[in-house]
Amino acid sequence: MKVWELIQRLDDVLPFRWTEEWDNTGLNLGNPEDDVTGIAVSLDPDIRAMEQAVGGGCNLLISHHPLLFAPSKVIDLSDSPGREIAFAVRKGLSLIALHTNWDSSPGGVSALLASSMGLQNVLPLIPSDRGAWGMGAVGDSPSLESPDVFAARMGECLGLSRVEVYGDRERPIRRLALCGGSGGALWRSALDAGADAYCTADMKYHEKKEATERGLRLFVLDHGEMEAHSLGALRGLLEENLSMPVPPVGTLPDPPMILQRPDRADSRPV
Repeated sequence: MKVWELIQRLDDVLPFRWTEEWDNTGLNLGNPEDDVTGIAVSLDPDIRAMEQAVGGGCNLLISHHPLLFAPSKVIDLSDSPGREIAFAVRKGLSLIALHTNWDSSPGGVSALLASSMGLQNVLPLIPSDRGAWGMGAVGDSPSLESPDVFAARMGECLGLSRVEVYGDRERPIRRLALCGGSGGALWRSALDAGADAYCTADMKYHEKKEATERGLRLFVLDHGEMEAHSLGALRGLLEENLSMPVPPVGTLPDPPMILQRPDRADSRPV
């Protein structure tokens, strides 16, 4: 199978038309005419993942995050992404990204997170206008739990190193919205969807402040951990449709060390 033929198969499963305009899915680097000898999957197309892919006999790496987001005027081979570009070219490794087309899939990142949290009556937070399911998810909590109890259960279900909780800690969670990865800007959509809590990663200070002032409880997770939860499902989807093994490569960064004052009430790692 050629690289271009594999891309066509991927387009049948996770159409590239589902990609957000700002994103860069599909072939990021490589020769479409190369024969595919082996495929690996990772969260990020970093050097560690590339080395493991090549060491395992793979000449194609499918990652969730793209290697290239914006045009670069200078390719510095001593730093990312130039270092990765040089390695991939030298080793004949093709790079394909499945980013927002996987995020917006009915079996993708946010839908899987909602299922793992046990949410009921789940809908996309922002329905797609490209034929996909949509971005984010919103659903009803299966039981009326306090934010702290909900956070602890979430951390256990998703295997998280930390959960930061913001806002009112007394009222139970009735309806939760979420967005896998960096979804801080969507907190208003969570309120519009009737959610009383919102879960995402990479929220900025003023986003957290405004959201909690509007009564929204927040669960802020690690970006990589949140999205890595879906890699097993993505790997299974790829193996089913490509009829070949797709081993996982790469690792997540080490969990951060959390220093927390015991009297701090606005957030708490769980």
